[in-house]
Amino acid sequence: MSWLGSLVRWAALAVMLGGSSPRGTDAGVAPDQRRLLVLSRHSGEVLGGEDFAIHMVEADRARALADAVRIEIAAGRAPPRTADDLVVRVDEDRVVVNDPRAAVPPRGRTDSAAEVQVFGLVGSDRVSVLCNGRAVRSGGGSVEELPSGWQVLRAALGTGEILCAGGPWQVRVAGRAPRPYAGIFSFRALPDRMPEAGTTRREARARRGSEVVFRTTLSAYVSGVLVAEHAGLGAEAGLALAEVIAHDARVERHPGRPLCDTTHCQVFPGTAPASPEVRRALALPDLPTTRWLPYFRGGDEPWEARRSAAELRHVLGDARKLDGDGRVLVVTRDGGVERMACEPVRAALRLPGCPREGVLEGETVRIQGRGRGHGIGLDVEAARTSGLTAAELLRRAYGLDVTPALSGPHDHWRDP
Repeated sequence: MSWLGSLVRWAALAVMLGGSSPRGTDAGVAPDQRRLLVLSRHSGEVLGGEDFAIHMVEADRARALADAVRIEIAAGRAPPRTADDLVVRVDEDRVVVNDPRAAVPPRGRTDSAAEVQVFGLVGSDRVSVLCNGRAVRSGGGSVEELPSGWQVLRAALGTGEILCAGGPWQVRVAGRAPRPYAGIFSFRALPDRMPEAGTTRREARARRGSEVVFRTTLSAYVSGVLVAEHAGLGAEAGLALAEVIAHDARVERHPGRPLCDTTHCQVFPGTAPASPEVRRALALPDLPTTRWLPYFRGGDEPWEARRSAAELRHVLGDARKLDGDGRVLVVTRDGGVERMACEPVRAALRLPGCPREGVLEGETVRIQGRGRGHGIGLDVEAARTSGLTAAELLRRAYGLDVTPALSGPHDHWRDP
């Protein structure tokens, strides 16, 4: 059996040498003294335990050893195998370094991988990356050390994948302030695909995706999206939105490729620490539906925008007046009235929300509305102030019923 094929078998890769006690037989060692460190293969974050001193040729700390194993695995090579009274294990999501007497926590949904296409709108040549630890590029079974300091992502990545051991990547997009990306960047060539009819140039770029794919943990991904959508959202509304984000992370929006990092999918500006709501959401079962579950910022904040009459004609033809309820748009024309979905018009006219009113004033049109977003699915701001449980919010937004779990303390989601 190949090394990679053995990963999921929890093979013990390091053997105990002379003088070690059989597993679990040393009653003189208190549980809080047993050494354990769990490192994510995807994000490089410590998922459990803490760093401790070890005595090995390859490293003198458990974190350094786990990082070295992570790099070797990324290159498709077997990790170090020598240890002194220490076990190194690898599964699909984690590297575990531990005293054989320490109990290893089970792998959970929060540790699983999440992938996202990133920087498709700006291009990887306008993105710079910095690793404050050890930066490497792997590909074809080889590992190449990358120089320290800021680097252009396209040049650093090439056609392989790059990993930062010892901390997250710091990423600067088009000269903006750096943001953390705890994970691995990889090159994945885009398929040739013609843009959809009627899409703008920006929409076509967003829907085409990106040749740069970022992999992290589901927890770090959901947390990053949640911060982007509504920083500080907590309680039941935060729980409901986190569960929707986690669900949508598994739904295909680009055929054969991961989600993008734009509003076409879910806005992802980098990773973030998990909030209590994210941890609670990822302890629940997956939502058992294959549907994409939309959500929007919502709220009741008024806004006004002006567009040229030419822009309006390009999108809506001979429209004379617009009315709407935040979800459906009513367009008055010379020949009558037409009702249509708001979102295509909102996107085409680059509006913050769905129009409530639009009036022609000479060669311009004055458009007014309330709240932010497309008006479909979960209204996040309304959820925040509703006082409803997460289960009720999901039922009202998507028709998902909640029934008690047959086993375990958590709710079980059911799609009617």
